[in-house]
Amino acid sequence: MKKNILSGFYFILLGNFLFCSDLKRPPIWTLFLVSNIPTNIGIVTTDFGGGGRFKVLSPELKSSYPGLTPIHSDAVARFQNGKVYVVNRLGKDSIQVLDPNLSYQTISEWSVGEATNPQDISLSVGQSKAFVSLYGSRFLRIFHSETGSVIGNIDLGSYSEQSPNPDGLPEMAGMISVGNSLYVCLQRLDRNDPSGYYPPYGSSLLVEIDMTSNQVVGTFEFPVPNPLGKPQFVKIFGEDHLVFATANRLGFLSAMDGGVTAFRLSSKTFLSRVLYDEKTAGGDILAVQVADDNIGYASVLDASFNKTLQVFNPSTGQKLNTLLSIPTSTDASLSSLLIARDGILYVGNKEFERPGVSMYDTKNNSNLLSPTPISVDLQPFDFIELSE
Repeated sequence: MKKNILSGFYFILLGNFLFCSDLKRPPIWTLFLVSNIPTNIGIVTTDFGGGGRFKVLSPELKSSYPGLTPIHSDAVARFQNGKVYVVNRLGKDSIQVLDPNLSYQTISEWSVGEATNPQDISLSVGQSKAFVSLYGSRFLRIFHSETGSVIGNIDLGSYSEQSPNPDGLPEMAGMISVGNSLYVCLQRLDRNDPSGYYPPYGSSLLVEIDMTSNQVVGTFEFPVPNPLGKPQFVKIFGEDHLVFATANRLGFLSAMDGGVTAFRLSSKTFLSRVLYDEKTAGGDILAVQVADDNIGYASVLDASFNKTLQVFNPSTGQKLNTLLSIPTSTDASLSSLLIARDGILYVGNKEFERPGVSMYDTKNNSNLLSPTPISVDLQPFDFIELSE
């Protein structure tokens, strides 16, 4: 099975086949088109080559506003402290700050270092600190959240995999802050593996960092290695948990050995069982969102490159339904998933001919709310809720 999730790989590969010119800044009159409505959803879109746009979708209107801010073709985003922080990943290596009060136009951009490949950003509360995870570095970098100047580094190199030929890079990926604690996912892949690919070596780690002292205060082994994407904070089983898609081997080394894992914050321990395993799903679980004790959603890619959006029961691990199925012959895939506070699930459909966003009601039998995918012009890649 030939798949690869290394950041930037798909973009470079597709860029060799697609001719895409640079996207230009839209005209000034578009500044007046976007209302700063709390229920709006921010969308990172891409053409997989020349660039992308940050878009805003109105759930009430079931439509998106005209494309506004140009961003990198490989990017994700966060909404914190009243602003959008676009993490421009491999090839751009920057943090782009967008202001909702200026219709999400760029107000500043910081370089994080050439080829460092930033993956996520998290801001501390009341400390003017922005922590950025760097996939191509051993350092978790700390920036001043207003000026973008570097104010510190946390060396995580000692947490990299201890293979026969260690590379010294822990592959820090998604992050999430809870109170004053920052939780950082370390995939710990072996870049020097004889296969030429990057398999997980041993266990992946969840590292807890005190955001005041900038010190590591805890490390926890994932029950399944290789966490992907952004961690989800959700209350299940009566307590607060962090939920992860942990895929283990995938890409060119794919195997059905991953699953959905959960970290119990009160005890700071991983649950001993996976919430949904890849053998039941029938393929690699690439993204996950959990609604409650009984409903979760997973984006799955099988050995024949069929893509499905599956519903599962986190309490029992049972597969309940398949909401969306995209066969191998279709030139499309599923991207990010997001459950907003109102219980609406947003699903990105990266179909080249008709890309768009589908909405499902997680509180009402996962009913489809958008008969056809809502157009966002380019391919949707990442979602954020534009409120805190």
